[in-house]
Amino acid sequence: MPMKCTLILTTLAALLAVLMPVTALSANPREEKDRVDERVEELTREFQGLDEELARVIAEKESAEEAMPEAEDALSQAQDELDEARRKDEELAARMTSAQNAQEDLREQIDDGEQEMEDSQQAVSKIGRQAYQNSGVTSDVALLLQMATSDSGAAGFNRVDSAVRSQQRTITRLSEQRATNKNYQDRLDAVAEEIEDLKEEAAQVVLTKAAAEEEARRKKSDLDTLIDTKDRASRTIEDNRAKTEEELRKEKEEQERLVRELEKWEEEAEEKGVSLPGSGDLRNPVPGFPITSPFGYRIHPITQSRRLHTGTDFGTPCGTPIHSAGDGVVVSAGWAGGYGNRVMVSHGKIGGTSIASAYSHNTRLTVSPGDRVSQGDVIALAGTTGSSTGCHLHFEIMQGGGYVNPMPFIE
Repeated sequence: MPMKCTLILTTLAALLAVLMPVTALSANPREEKDRVDERVEELTREFQGLDEELARVIAEKESAEEAMPEAEDALSQAQDELDEARRKDEELAARMTSAQNAQEDLREQIDDGEQEMEDSQQAVSKIGRQAYQNSGVTSDVALLLQMATSDSGAAGFNRVDSAVRSQQRTITRLSEQRATNKNYQDRLDAVAEEIEDLKEEAAQVVLTKAAAEEEARRKKSDLDTLIDTKDRASRTIEDNRAKTEEELRKEKEEQERLVRELEKWEEEAEEKGVSLPGSGDLRNPVPGFPITSPFGYRIHPITQSRRLHTGTDFGTPCGTPIHSAGDGVVVSAGWAGGYGNRVMVSHGKIGGTSIASAYSHNTRLTVSPGDRVSQGDVIALAGTTGSSTGCHLHFEIMQGGGYVNPMPFIE
């Protein structure tokens, strides 16, 4: 491929690198949105009452924090490439200046050499004209005869010898200067070719530097966007901290109130001689539906406090029948603040310890306080009432006045 064609292709490639954004290594916006959506769903499952909009802010903050190290590395790499391009640009500029200075020096040396050759040529031509004026006799012979007859023999011969040597020196200098000038011209041609190569290389470096500057600008913009997202999310989270802490305080108070309500009911039932079942095992109230959020402690994403998720959440569509986990008596059935429509059933003592089950966020209740229920009876329909962001069942087991993991009781 001819050199000019190669240069054009290389220059076009570098120009395209400047004009076209680099997206091969960038995050896919659709994939990023899907990840955020999944995290929003996870957060709203794990933290009852967490607003979906606020959950999205938290998810975006987490996503930004996760992406920042890679963005910082990308910016650092882009900056390094830009620094290298600038260094090469400066190096080429220095080499170009050096080559141009060398070109100028060689031209001056060639001009001086040509002047010296012209002077030598004139001296040789003068001797030639003298030879011609002596009727074609060689200049050496003509000079010899002329000088030998015009003075004493020895002196004449000395002048002849001196003239001959002077002529030969002039011819030698002329020959040497021609060789020197040819060498200078060869070097000048090489320097001129080097300058052309440097110009071509410099043109490519200019485009490379422009591409590096554009890439560094994009990477800086990407990082700034992540930082801005993180900072805005942090401010939103901080603005909601007090409100969330108050909601969590009320939720805890409601949990404690329900425990006290159960204890009081059991005491009264015992005083009245109400017989309570307690011989049966408990079973899954919504068999076949997946667990979406297990029992256990969480670090709340807003308050950063350690909170207990007091039950197990099952992914039940709204309207799904909720079955009593075992035989028992309905302690309460109605609105329970953040728990929405809630049913609590006492199963008496199992293994010597009082056991009760609770079913929250229902769309409708089918039992009333004091009703006796058998294992498997439909006691409610699943919903998303109270502090809930989607249809599900929040199932709890209270043992001896405290919330425990429900799964060992129903597995």
